Amino acid sequence: MSFDVSKAMEWAYKDMLTFFPENVSTFGSELDQLFAMIYYASVAIFFITYGILIAFIIMYRHQEGRRAYHYHGNNLVEFTWTLLPTFLFAGIGLWSDDAWTKSKSAYRVPNPDVTIDVLGYQSGFGWQFRYPGPDGVFGKKERNQISSANPFGIDSNDVHGKDDLVIISPGGARPVEAHLPINKNVLVNLSSNDVLHSFFLPNFRVKQDAVPGQWIKVWFNGTKAGRYEIACAELCGSGHYNMRGLLIMDSQQDYDAWLDQQYKLKKPETAPAADSTAALAVAPDSTTTKKN
Repeated sequence: MSFDVSKAMEWAYKDMLTFFPENVSTFGSELDQLFAMIYYASVAIFFITYGILIAFIIMYRHQEGRRAYHYHGNNLVEFTWTLLPTFLFAGIGLWSDDAWTKSKSAYRVPNPDVTIDVLGYQSGFGWQFRYPGPDGVFGKKERNQISSANPFGIDSNDVHGKDDLVIISPGGARPVEAHLPINKNVLVNLSSNDVLHSFFLPNFRVKQDAVPGQWIKVWFNGTKAGRYEIACAELCGSGHYNMRGLLIMDSQQDYDAWLDQQYKLKKPETAPAADSTAALAVAPDSTTTKKN
């Protein structure tokens, strides 16, 4: 009976690492393979090291008539166990470089199809989201305009910020829903308004610290529609366990429909000031007054 190494590795990877959530990211499989390689290398080193330790305990256990003797060491053995880990770690570093830079380095971030701002906050232990308005341009941020009603500090004097869509999460057990399209490069501008948080999307293999005062670029491309957890992977306070959000990945059509609906809800329902017929149509008993 022949032993198929490839099938054995496939079984070990698929069945032994089932605690991973389903990968729905374009670069997730590379990170999973890297994790699996380091995991099994660590397991192999563990058994080799403790196998030698147990063997030495048995071989050099106390025996009547055998005297202990001084052993200075062996330079060749010491050089070998120093050199082998060097080769191992250098090899892991070189092999992982492409996957790491692809998912983390700013210069490898592809041209985004969708860009959003994400802000972590401790006061309610939740995530805030900002989408550009129908003009497709984010309004400028002004630190002195940050408030609970304006967590991103959108400049009230910037015309591009007046139509921005801001979703303020109540936090805790009521995670807010954020929507994004599948098969699109999504760029997240990530920050925090108080303490360190960590923006964690387990299914997308994304985990990045949110640092107060800094905007860090995070990108991913989701391949499957569905509902996915947004978690905080940094101990950020007594309500850390409650800091959850919900990411809904939609088809482009469903995403556009959701975004249009959000814009309609945000748009104020007021009559144009230049429309004189609107003023004439006001009922006599109305409390509306016209200023000359």
